Amino acid sequence: MSFFSFKNIRLSFIAGLLFVACLLAYEVYFLVTNSNRSEIFPGQDMPPQDNSSGLFSGYIGENSNYLEMKAKSAIMVDFDRDNDLDLYYGFSKSYFFENENGFFTEMTDAYNMEDSGSTGLVAGDMDNNGFPDILKWRFTPSTSTSLEDSYNTEFDNSPHLIIMNQGNHNYETKEYLPSYLVPFIHSQGFIDADLDGDLDIVIIEDKFFNQFHLFLNDGFNNQGEPILRNAFIQSRLDTSSSRTLAIIDYDNDGDQDVYIPRKFGINWMLENQTLTQNGDEVIHNPNPNPFFIEVALQKGIDDFEASPTGSTGYGAAWGDFDNDDNFDLYLSNWGDNILFKNNNGQTFSNLSNEVPLESDSLSNGSAWGDFNNDGYIDIWAANIKNEDDLFLNSASGEWDDSYTPFFQSATQDVIPADYNNDGWLDVFAPGLQMIGGNNGPKYTSLLYKNISTDSLGAVNHWLKLDLEGAIVGTPNNGWSPNSNRSAIGARVIVHLPDKNISREIIAGKGHGSMDPLQLHFGLGSFNYIDSITVKWPSVDINYNQPKQIVYQGPIEANNRYTIFENIYYPISRNKGDTNGDDIVNILDVLSSINYFFDSYLFDEEQLWSADMNSDNMIDITDIVFLVNFIFVH
Repeated sequence: MSFFSFKNIRLSFIAGLLFVACLLAYEVYFLVTNSNRSEIFPGQDMPPQDNSSGLFSGYIGENSNYLEMKAKSAIMVDFDRDNDLDLYYGFSKSYFFENENGFFTEMTDAYNMEDSGSTGLVAGDMDNNGFPDILKWRFTPSTSTSLEDSYNTEFDNSPHLIIMNQGNHNYETKEYLPSYLVPFIHSQGFIDADLDGDLDIVIIEDKFFNQFHLFLNDGFNNQGEPILRNAFIQSRLDTSSSRTLAIIDYDNDGDQDVYIPRKFGINWMLENQTLTQNGDEVIHNPNPNPFFIEVALQKGIDDFEASPTGSTGYGAAWGDFDNDDNFDLYLSNWGDNILFKNNNGQTFSNLSNEVPLESDSLSNGSAWGDFNNDGYIDIWAANIKNEDDLFLNSASGEWDDSYTPFFQSATQDVIPADYNNDGWLDVFAPGLQMIGGNNGPKYTSLLYKNISTDSLGAVNHWLKLDLEGAIVGTPNNGWSPNSNRSAIGARVIVHLPDKNISREIIAGKGHGSMDPLQLHFGLGSFNYIDSITVKWPSVDINYNQPKQIVYQGPIEANNRYTIFENIYYPISRNKGDTNGDDIVNILDVLSSINYFFDSYLFDEEQLWSADMNSDNMIDITDIVFLVNFIFVH
């Protein structure tokens, strides 16, 4: 018998085993999906409530379980990698909603998702397995009136939890952070501070110790637990009354910095010195740990007197409103909100007297997003006193607030996210109070559906990008040639004929929430992109420089693309579609099996499609992932 014939027999045997596994997987999934699950968001395309002059509509029906909708923080991330943004939010209790083609279904218990309350959430792939994990500040209401008693009774260990996402809706909750972190923290984020290819954690305490903490991720031990080392940098910074932090590479040197506004007192800007400017070159700092220096006073961004009320610390968001590749800062306050223009990373200018962005509605959080896809990023302020504010930016430098007010109030933060994949940014607004009192509608958090496509869709175009860092390669002297899997810290510049548009993947902003890891670009009238530049959060060890890759166009607009650290593919080439027929089914399983036993040769696109867990190799694990994917999706 020839080897080829023996191989076919072996393939038939394995295919039979996989088929049985497929049947079992199908039965389990059928039972889950047909169980009685609570649906808070509408299960069908209900007529939206139009209260916004035509750009947005509130999109949620009457819900008697309004207490379940109370939220102080939220994240919208594609946790299961099915190309839909899922939702996790919390206050006194947390809830997980799976997004299925634009419709949300509550799956907290079904997925064993951690359900304790929270006032701070961020997401990122901490273990680099391809699935985003969650860092949350655990909040549990206490009957105690003493803060010390509340800490002692409600938190025997760390108030922080890390929800490890293992894929296939498998979540494991861990307590990796130390117990000395007090349970009165709103501010936290993921950052690859030392550019070694894995995500570190920053935490701001606003009670008791009032400190800034940086926990460096040094990999995982033999038990699969992350090795987190407290590399506390600025022990003398007073972070009291801090309600947020905002992470960005403000000086455009390739490493992310941390801005710490405070409700009362001096705001702080911690400039990351992992990469430093030496003339026209950016070089490594030889210090084995990232080194931060405080530069707020030097840059003109420290003065809390910039607000007439002396309050500048409730929310902060970075966005490039003038398309100069320098990220500007919007501060939301319980007084007048403030817009700071970034002058090439050297100084900041207070534009509050030049642009109509003031708000006296007690703003907590805020977010940037190109809500009308005209190529100029807009600002949404989340207010707890009056309705939210939306300020539309334009090429002329004018700001249009005619599309507000919105009917929501008591909004804690705002998340711009295209939940229905139509190319237009929608908004999830976590809130804490009913609207209209006890006899009014039982709403707290709302999902705003962007309906501007009806009037602008024929004119304005868009682009969506998912980035994935490579994890192959060997670190060199502590510096990695590859980025963290979530590509947090990546700067993306879309080059159009008349302007460049910049975005950065961040995991820390607003008021306890974060923007999606997916990047959205409005393109105006342009239906093609000249090129895309990605400044990856890693160091090219051959040139001692941040890694920068240009992806040449023309690239067609109105599409979603996945960009890997070395290549990019349109979303039309789905994971698992190894035979390229635009359908992921059992034929692709057989194709992968044949490749595994050297019967098939795959080109670069096929290799990417077959690598289901994105570990840059094709093995039996990828085949199992593919089988599960087929019968789950």
